[in-house]
Amino acid sequence: MYIKKNNGKKVLVRNIYCVGRNYSKHAKELGNTKPTEPFFFQKSLPSLNTSSQIVLPSNRKIDYEIEIVLLICRDGKSESQKDAKSFIGGYSLGIDLTDRKYQNKLKDLKLPWLLSKSFAGAAVVLPFSDKPIEEDFWLSVNNEKKQTGNHNQMIFSFAQLIHFLSNKVPLMKGDLVFTGTPHGVGSLDVGDEIVIGVGNTTLNKFVVSSEE
Repeated sequence: MYIKKNNGKKVLVRNIYCVGRNYSKHAKELGNTKPTEPFFFQKSLPSLNTSSQIVLPSNRKIDYEIEIVLLICRDGKSESQKDAKSFIGGYSLGIDLTDRKYQNKLKDLKLPWLLSKSFAGAAVVLPFSDKPIEEDFWLSVNNEKKQTGNHNQMIFSFAQLIHFLSNKVPLMKGDLVFTGTPHGVGSLDVGDEIVIGVGNTTLNKFVVSSEE
């Protein structure tokens, strides 16, 4: 599957990695402790969603989580946090859609989260830009702003995340890294309109529908 850069170039996606609990207030709102080192989970490639449609799977309650997403442009592992920055080939916003009830069940059983994070369309990603996202990013539902965050609020920086992850699992060109969500996550209903943006700029709107 492919994602696009703002220059129109397509990039083949290899893996989708996500860091958990990288904003203190989000960890607190879900009843989790602040992590002392990054921890990651994955989304499946079929979950990649580059459209403006969010389709909710039948009989499942789905939460939204807006995040900055990094595009990896090099293979291998970083030698240092300074070197880790050279692995970033693009920046974007994405929505990590989550079956929270199922995730909590898996957590209680001490099982991996993959199946609660990997239904079709669960990894929403906008086109990537070479320009870092410095202003606050945000998500609104039905004209009500629900989440606002900034990379400066992250527990672990982009460089820390890439250095840690690449030294556990060698990265590949085309990998995506979801870097964590700020507090304010909530559930979606059919007919909701989601808008995401940066600063005063709206980047995309999504209509929420259900499986037929």
